[in-house]
Amino acid sequence: MAFIEKHNIGRIYLRMFDVALETNQWTRKQEIVPIATTRFESSIPKGVEIVPVTYITLEALRAMSGQEREYAELITDRLLAMCSHNECGNIREVQFDCDWTATTKGIYSSLCQHTNNLLSDKGIDLSITVRLHQLGENPPPADKGVLMLYNTGALKEFRTKNSILDLNDVKPYLMNKRTYSIPLDYSYPIFGWGVKFHGENFISIVSERDSVKSEKEVIRYERPTYPQIESVKRLVEKNLGKPADGNILYHLESEHIKHYSDEEIAQILAH
Repeated sequence: MAFIEKHNIGRIYLRMFDVALETNQWTRKQEIVPIATTRFESSIPKGVEIVPVTYITLEALRAMSGQEREYAELITDRLLAMCSHNECGNIREVQFDCDWTATTKGIYSSLCQHTNNLLSDKGIDLSITVRLHQLGENPPPADKGVLMLYNTGALKEFRTKNSILDLNDVKPYLMNKRTYSIPLDYSYPIFGWGVKFHGENFISIVSERDSVKSEKEVIRYERPTYPQIESVKRLVEKNLGKPADGNILYHLESEHIKHYSDEEIAQILAH
């Protein structure tokens, strides 16, 4: 709470649940279901706007083909019901997070269009996450977007230096000035992790506190430094312009925040 007040955080993007394709344990059929639902253990800070977010897996998205209207209603109803139940205040924006591709863009666009229709009747905007590789495509129907400036590198590649954020991974997408047809805000990473390998073979993502347990194990510890974040921020703002509303920190957790000074956090948020 002190961090939120100190840095005048006015909006929090809060993941409510994921939408995934799971096997029903009774029928053994594949079903699109909500998973990993967030449990609220404390009340929402006063004066902070909550933007409920749902992550949609590609497998679930493909399975929605032809039923986009139905799932738009199910997802929207569940998000807003959770917000109401947990007293999240007045909802002005809902966000979909999906790593859609050229082959799934049609389904996602249909889902977004139906969702946008439902939300606009309630005076609520739909925002979508945007990956760097999606910048070259026209966006699905949405009111605004958030450009995700993290997970830019090849996580499972042994020779990758930092898969969370590397200016060299961002540059190919922002070589020149460009525009995007919906307003964009920018999300910068302030998290870290370890990437474990056995030899040069990827094993898993592990805690930064983990250590190797054999001579053949290697852990690549990753966390973007403030200068690395700032260099990417300068490139983004040079070629895409200032954010529409503001910059976003990913993600809000004391274990990660402590690695950056108050001044560094303020500079990342500045726009």
